[in-house]
Amino acid sequence: MIRLISERARLPVALRNLSSTTAWRPMDMLNWHRLVAPLRALATQESSFTLYHVVYDMCTTFDIMYEPVRRPARSPLPPAGARPRVALFVDAPDHTSGVATTLRQWHAAAEAEQAGLVIHYCGPEDQFPGGVRFPPVGVLSLGVYQGLQLCMPAVQEVFRRFAEAPPDAVHLSTPGPMGLLGLIAARRAGIPVYGTFHTDFPAYAASLTGDHQLEITAWRFMRWFYGQMDRVAAPSTDIRQKLIHQGLAPHRVTVVGRGVRTDAFSPAYREPALRAQWGSGIRHWLLYVGRLSREKNLPCLAAAFRQLAARRPDVGLVVVGEGPYQDELKQEVAGLPVVFAGLQRGEALARHYASADLFVFPSRTDTLGVVLLEAQASGLPVLVSADGGPKDCMRHRRTGFIVEPMNPTLLARQAEAVLADEEARQFMGGEARRWALQQTPEKSFRAFWQLHQTPAADPAVCADQGAVA
Repeated sequence: MIRLISERARLPVALRNLSSTTAWRPMDMLNWHRLVAPLRALATQESSFTLYHVVYDMCTTFDIMYEPVRRPARSPLPPAGARPRVALFVDAPDHTSGVATTLRQWHAAAEAEQAGLVIHYCGPEDQFPGGVRFPPVGVLSLGVYQGLQLCMPAVQEVFRRFAEAPPDAVHLSTPGPMGLLGLIAARRAGIPVYGTFHTDFPAYAASLTGDHQLEITAWRFMRWFYGQMDRVAAPSTDIRQKLIHQGLAPHRVTVVGRGVRTDAFSPAYREPALRAQWGSGIRHWLLYVGRLSREKNLPCLAAAFRQLAARRPDVGLVVVGEGPYQDELKQEVAGLPVVFAGLQRGEALARHYASADLFVFPSRTDTLGVVLLEAQASGLPVLVSADGGPKDCMRHRRTGFIVEPMNPTLLARQAEAVLADEEARQFMGGEARRWALQQTPEKSFRAFWQLHQTPAADPAVCADQGAVA
């Protein structure tokens, strides 16, 4: 009976997804068939059964929208160059996130070291010089994660280009269309496959919807996808343990940390004029930078700031970023000294970091949090949750504090305690800067690159190789 009720509850989602296919062209159906059909050939009888359930669950649990590109760009692919050592397949390279920042850092480091890394991606514009860009024939989006769009390439073009210059190894950055195509191409060619677990999509799905079934469904897909890899890079020890708990062999999961450009983010960018622009009569400014969405635990931040502002009217909050929760967040802090600065990039973002006094990051779902590295490089102490990966990229009681458990009352109290002791706050800011200086993009890239040099079956691989430390 319970299963029958569950199946009936899925019917509206399935019907919505089915009706969205009315705009598909015959070429879209053929293109998707060319992507999905080879996955069955990769599966054993047992994993094929799992894959069937994964696809069924996703199509009856998530709202999935596909919009054909009516006039796909006809920019021809440049001729294949030298055979790359590692082909990195990525989805959504233009999405504003820590993942995109990390990819750009690794690409720059690989170029500087002439490492032989070639990024394969799909999108309307060039993102990585020397990379292989495939024009999109359609755009895929998930209703549960607003703002994220995954471009779909012409499948045969991807396979053709791969065959022209096959790499020594393939690395999959994301489990989207490009990631799946990289997996198929590598397995067909008998080439080792590696992957990075950048984003905890199962936790995001649960946080955004409150539906535990969505998290279960998402983990089924993640387990299947990352279970195909010879080795998997996790951004933090917390995520490594989570992947092992989900069934990945411990010796196949290695921590590869992240880096920050400390020349681009520095206390030198502090700007009194910007603080004055934020508002007068405010002695201390808290700062949040990131996507404005529920999975970042922003209701906790709003409630915490209401408590803090009631006791400390001389404290303000600056929010940098955009997202679907923005309007609701504005309502929750209406009447309080809160500045919504929108999306900031480059030096403007660096000035916002350096001009604040304390960085608050209440997320319990992030796998690491590149913004935490940027904040500490800018000389800010940080407050983070004990859940997820962010606690790995700071030092408790030295560069900030872990708030455990993360709730509005404890977050407000910890922020108030830090701001009450100016000498200690400045000391922690200095320690944060010194610690961030050690977390270079080059260090992160070398740990990422070393992942491909170590035999996948070697159980002696150090679990914290490349970890932020």
